[in-house]
Amino acid sequence: MIEKNEKQIFHMKASGEPFVLFLYSPLCGTCKKAEQMMFALENVYDSMLFVKANINTIPSFVRKEKIKSIPCLQVVQNKNTVKTIYAFHSIPSLVERLHPIIEKRHADHE
Repeated sequence: MIEKNEKQIFHMKASGEPFVLFLYSPLCGTCKKAEQMMFALENVYDSMLFVKANINTIPSFVRKEKIKSIPCLQVVQNKNTVKTIYAFHSIPSLVERLHPIIEKRHADHE
């Protein structure tokens, strides 16, 4: 997962490029566990771009997207956030919630 700053995230979203964004805080213990799950998801969806951002460094994005808590995962497609997940639960749970969205995008581009 590549770390992005606020300007880069706004640019990526505006470009229409599909990506998964993991939002965290360095002092959040739950975020550290969730980040490990994100690494596994990157392996499952290796054709999808995964990026991360420290919420403490992206205040405008957090306000604009109305982020309620961390850890947070957003799926961005066609300049829009199509899915926001706050409760990670487990890797199988994340795959179950993400698979229809990411696989649909993949099928649409084949």
